[in-house]
Amino acid sequence: MNPFLLSILFLFLLGEKPLTATSIENIFPEAFKPRIMVHPKNIYGVNGYEVEKFTEEPNRNHWDTRGGKEVSCLVMHYTVVNYADTMRLFTANLPDGRVSAHYVITEEERENGVKAGVVTQIVPEEERAWHAGVSYWRGIENLNAHSIGIENVNKGFIKNKGQGQEWFPFDLDQVATLGQISAGIVKKYNIHPTNVVAHADIIPTLREDPGVLFPWGELYTKYGVGAWLTPEERQISYVSKTYLPKEPFPQGISEAFFLKCLREYGYKCPEGASSITPELRPIVKAFKAHFSHNQQPDHYTETLDETAMLWAWGLDAKYPQGKKSIK
Repeated sequence: MNPFLLSILFLFLLGEKPLTATSIENIFPEAFKPRIMVHPKNIYGVNGYEVEKFTEEPNRNHWDTRGGKEVSCLVMHYTVVNYADTMRLFTANLPDGRVSAHYVITEEERENGVKAGVVTQIVPEEERAWHAGVSYWRGIENLNAHSIGIENVNKGFIKNKGQGQEWFPFDLDQVATLGQISAGIVKKYNIHPTNVVAHADIIPTLREDPGVLFPWGELYTKYGVGAWLTPEERQISYVSKTYLPKEPFPQGISEAFFLKCLREYGYKCPEGASSITPELRPIVKAFKAHFSHNQQPDHYTETLDETAMLWAWGLDAKYPQGKKSIK
């Protein structure tokens, strides 16, 4: 084996930065050759890689300062494109229109020689990445300065004629890496469970990622990441007795009640909204994808039902408003 690669491997196992970086095509030889230099890095206990700063082409560094803002949110994404295209996009030499995330986690791409669950850090956590867009959560707009963004390589969905959307599942090894890294981020920055959000939660009219098949329940159950309701917490009697909600669960479908719950949870719903207008329908879909109908693509619709209402009510009761502030 090449002595240089042996030294890289040795330092990688130690979780230390080598004296010299290696080109990323040495690690993913079949994926791409975009002149990206990386070094091994231990990221929250996961052996991964970090992109070297582009000193010769500063427009490839897709980040800016946080402007004194603190990290209060963790935003989950999917890429739609493969790992190589994602890395090219996040490090392209562009004066404007740059996009990036703090981390990219791979899925298996056999045709490109990419293994699943490999994490690459693009942007240092202390810097602002360009991932959230024109976003909103709990009264804060433009969440880039307040958040860390994780991109999961995933094709998203395809539209089948007459059959709606067909979603692609997430890779098991990818989820394991995501869970461990997310748990480390949440602990380090003391991120409240309700501030672990989907891209669709914070910009529902334009984005659907990370989609209805994203494993929110697994992240909560196995890694303690995010907000969720256990099976017993989906019972009206249990929520009423355990969390003492401000209001009882209503009889029948109430759009006004549902929107009020979503607004208190963090979504951008007008105060006093009494009905789900066309502008608010994407929020219903985002909530159902994240919570009440997660892993149920056939129910990924704009239709409000009792299950969605119960989840909105239960989450508000379980996670009181005063503990969710964004700094």
